[in-house]
Amino acid sequence: MSDRGSPAGPGRVRALPRVRGHDAVKAAGRDWERYASGHQGDEDVRSYRQLPLECDPPEHTALRGLLVPSFSRHTIEPLRAVVAADAAALVAPLGAGRPVELVEEVALPFVVRTICRILDLEEDAGRLTDFGLSVWGDHLGRRDGTAFHAYLDELTDRADRGEAGRVMDALAVAAPGGRPLGREERIGIASLLLAAGRDTVIGLVAGIGWALAARPDLLPALHAAGPWTADGTGAAIDARDRFIEEVLRLTSDLVMERIDRGPERLDLTVAPHVALDFPSANHDADAFPSPAEIRLDRPNPRGHLAFGIGAHACLGALPARIEGRAALDALLAAAPSGLVLDPAAGADALIAGTHHVDGVAIPTGFRRVVVRGA
Repeated sequence: MSDRGSPAGPGRVRALPRVRGHDAVKAAGRDWERYASGHQGDEDVRSYRQLPLECDPPEHTALRGLLVPSFSRHTIEPLRAVVAADAAALVAPLGAGRPVELVEEVALPFVVRTICRILDLEEDAGRLTDFGLSVWGDHLGRRDGTAFHAYLDELTDRADRGEAGRVMDALAVAAPGGRPLGREERIGIASLLLAAGRDTVIGLVAGIGWALAARPDLLPALHAAGPWTADGTGAAIDARDRFIEEVLRLTSDLVMERIDRGPERLDLTVAPHVALDFPSANHDADAFPSPAEIRLDRPNPRGHLAFGIGAHACLGALPARIEGRAALDALLAAAPSGLVLDPAAGADALIAGTHHVDGVAIPTGFRRVVVRGA
């Protein structure tokens, strides 16, 4: 497979041919039989598949079924109050007139605490926070999974003894289809649960701060919060939730590798690899008129693909939205007159990447976002 040559890791995925545009990406994401996920990514830092992300039905169906209860509304909604309290505590200095750094000082510990609560690993939150913004090391330099894999090995050993929290302990004794999970499969699942949810929500929290500073004109609507209106599916959604969906749509940098088996359903070993370009879907003017703008009146605010689509849609979408709402509520409460970006942080320190949408540079990654109350 020539598409899987050097460079390894994210650089290789970025160089793949792209499926672009809202309709094309949406269709490809739903068609797992053509656009298969039976591959292993991050070859530079791991030697196993992250499951169930890197497999397809029926294997995917069985493995995802083991995890769905831990991410269901019944399980996640009771966490809303404690997640809100976490967010309020982390941004509290704004209320005292002090600046707050939103990436490493707020979003990172905030996201890790939530993940650990879901997985019943609260005692590990400090250690997982110490890995930094990426469990694979510094995305801006050296990538190294050694420390993270040492933790995963230890966690799997603890699960064998029934000492790794309810989710990992349950996987240790699970037998989907009558077959117990192997050690590498359990490590692959733990790797996905602990690594995949970090980047999106860290970016969301930082993006909310950036967007509040960029659009002070939206403050009256955000403080009013209501009225509750229906989104494109008939679900109730208010102005703050609409704002969060727009930040997700604008700033998500999700690009997912797939194997294009084509209409003839080529064998996975010979079919070419492609990348589903979710930002191109989210910035498609045919689906989202004036795509560079944050608009609270879009008829289908949740029509973006920031959480993927189809069988591989993100299991963590609900906790991510709850975290986003908690962060936005906390920022508006601590700085009711809005936020300004601290010029001392510098433009280069703020933005890790950009998409150009209608000629406007939209951040897709944040290194450091320092904000003050306006």
